[in-house]
Order: sequence, then structure tokens, then C-alpha cells
Amino acid sequence: MTPFATRERNADQIVEWLRERMARVEGVDRLRFVIDDGGPPVGRPITIRVVGSNDEQRDSLASLILERLERIDGVKDLDRDDKAGKDQIVIDLDYVRLANAGLSVADVARNVRLAFDGEVVTSVRYGDEDVEFRVILEPRARHAQDDLQELLVTNQEGRFIRLGDVARFRIASGPSNFYHYDFERTITVTGDVDLSRTTPLKATTEALAELDLDRDWPDMRLVVGGEAEETTASMQSLLIAFVAAALGIYLLLLLLFNSVFQPLLVILAIPFGLIGVIAAFALHQEPLGFLAMLGVVGLTGIVVNDSLILVNEVNHLRESRPEKPFAWAVVEAAKVRLRPVVLTSVTTVAGLLPMAYGLGGSDPFAAPMALAMGYGILFATPLTLILLPCLLHVQEDLSRLVHRALGQRHTGDSAL
Repeated sequence: MTPFATRERNADQIVEWLRERMARVEGVDRLRFVIDDGGPPVGRPITIRVVGSNDEQRDSLASLILERLERIDGVKDLDRDDKAGKDQIVIDLDYVRLANAGLSVADVARNVRLAFDGEVVTSVRYGDEDVEFRVILEPRARHAQDDLQELLVTNQEGRFIRLGDVARFRIASGPSNFYHYDFERTITVTGDVDLSRTTPLKATTEALAELDLDRDWPDMRLVVGGEAEETTASMQSLLIAFVAAALGIYLLLLLLFNSVFQPLLVILAIPFGLIGVIAAFALHQEPLGFLAMLGVVGLTGIVVNDSLILVNEVNHLRESRPEKPFAWAVVEAAKVRLRPVVLTSVTTVAGLLPMAYGLGGSDPFAAPMALAMGYGILFATPLTLILLPCLLHVQEDLSRLVHRALGQRHTGDSAL
């Protein structure tokens, strides 16, 4: 294909173009298109496992879920893995006649297996080789349903019972494969989604809504996987990384400022950046996915720089000019550090946004991260310059109130 950065259509548009034209091809029962996105989340966007040992309930529940998914706008390329295999003869036993004849299901199963699969009864050694002798029906009898009806089964009294007297026979498609999940039989329903209409998590939730497994399918359970599962796991991991990054920043600032409250003022720049990320992705109508959240984690270490520079300058001015009021230190620090803060943020944003918009070459994996970091810094910088001085005054007032309540003289060097 044409390289991503030089073509006018993205992968989704190309797939839709192919889908329209392939729909005209006759003789194709099912056609599925797969786009290799690379990186997490992995698997089909929609993956629902129906797990249970009851074949009828499992098939019924899988069919119902598939039918519900087909009615959801934006869901496409639905499939299930219990494909029909080759035709086979199904033996439906009449349990009343079976009991009257003195037979059990095990008796019938054992004799049918012996007739069609055979059993090794002895072996003879010829030179260095052991030759096994297997008792089995001759090939002609194994391929005729009429001969199966005439198969004789010995009951508990030693009498021969004709199999056709206690069972009915029919031709049906057998399963092509058997799939298990946690040692139980399972059917997996999969599908893709059009992200402009719905999301995998929303479609899965809608399809499974109002299903009462305890009442209607007591032997069944559902396991949601695919992109919904991977997205949830990835987001949980990112949340842990985000909290760990914020905590690490706080501990480092705690050692730097020797204050409990000032590191919190610095970290408040992080939610300022999140406001910009959410607004940017909403305006661009882009999903806030895994790669974007990865950019948010990186953003936490960048947006604190502006507030760190400002708070550090305030502390430096208070130490060098203790006779000056606190308001003077805040105003002077904002004046001195305004140009470095603005220039640093502008140059960083100027380097990130071309990558976000694909100027000079595009990377679909780096673009969401660049978009999150660029707009996060762009929004956090003015909010930091405006709100942080106000928060420093709030911290100073709280410190004064605490010292007044404790009956101490406020020096401006408290741990607050």
C-alpha cells in the first residue's frame, strides 16, 4: 500500500471501500477484514465467550448475543467459532425402550465405538515387530446407516438387542473444533466496530444488558475479552503508573522545598493539563485511547516544570529579601519567570503539535501522545501563571492562621 503519510485515505476508509465492492462477489458466505493496529489493545474489538457444559444453552445464548450485536449500529464483521464440520450420524436414544431392554447408555456407546473404531484384542510378534489385531466392522458396514441400525448390543441378561429398536438416527453437521475456557466448553462471539458510531465497550455492554443468566441460562457464564478487556487492563495499568508518577514527583518536591503544602501547589498543574487534554480530544473528535493516556502520563512530568520554576523563585526571593512582603515576592517572581516559562512552553508545544497533525510525516501511534502532551502544556501554562500566585497567597494565609492558632510568630519558613 501507499505509505500512511502520503495517502489521502486511512485504513478504515480503505476497508470500507473494499467491503462495498466485495459485497458484490457471489459465492462468498462470510468475509472478514482485519486492520493491524499494532500495540495494545489486542484481539478483536468485541470478544464475548459463552462458557458452559450444556450444549443447547450455550448455543442458544451465543445466538441471542450475536442477534443483539447485529442490531447495534456500528457493529460489523460478526463471527462465532463453532463452525459446522462434516456430516455425521447422530444417535438419539429412546431412554424408555433402552431401560426396558436392559441396556444403558454406556452399553450402546461401548458397542458403537467397538464397531466403528475397533478394539485391539491381541498382538503377535513377527521377528522384531509386534503386529496388533483389531476387531472392527468391515468398511462396507461402517458407511451404511442401515447396517448401524442392525448392530446388536448385548444386554445385562446376555440377549442381543437390535440398536434400531432403542434409537433413532439422523444426519447432522458435527463440530469442526472443540474450544475450552477454564476446562469448560465455550463459544466465542467476535466482531469489529465503526468507532465513529460506537465503541467496543459500549457495544458489548449494550448487547449484554438485561441478560439474566441465573434465571434463563443457569449453567452458563460470560467472559468479556478482546479490546474491551485489554482496554480495561491497560487503563488500570496506566492509572497505577499515573499515581506512581504523581507520588514520585511529590516526594522529590517535598525534599526540595522542605514543605508539605508547596509540592501540592506544584502538582496542581497536572489537573490543569488534563483540562487541556480532554478539551483537545473533544474538539478533534478523537477517542481518548491507550496511546493518548500514555501521553498524559508523560505530561505529568512536564507540566509541573512551570509551577516548579515559579514556586522556587518565590522561595528564593523570600530568603534573599526577608524584609519585603510576601505579595512582593510573588509578583516579582511572576515578572522574572514569565518569559522563561512562556518560551519553554511555546517551544515544547511547537515541537509536539507538528507531530500531532502529521506535518512533514505522520505516525498514527505517536500522534495521540503528541496531541495530549501539546495541548496539555498549552492549557496548563496560562492557568499556572494565573492561578498559582493566587494559591500561593492562600497557602500563606493558611500558614498565618495556623501559627496564630498555635500562638507562634509567623516567619514564613514553616513546613506548610
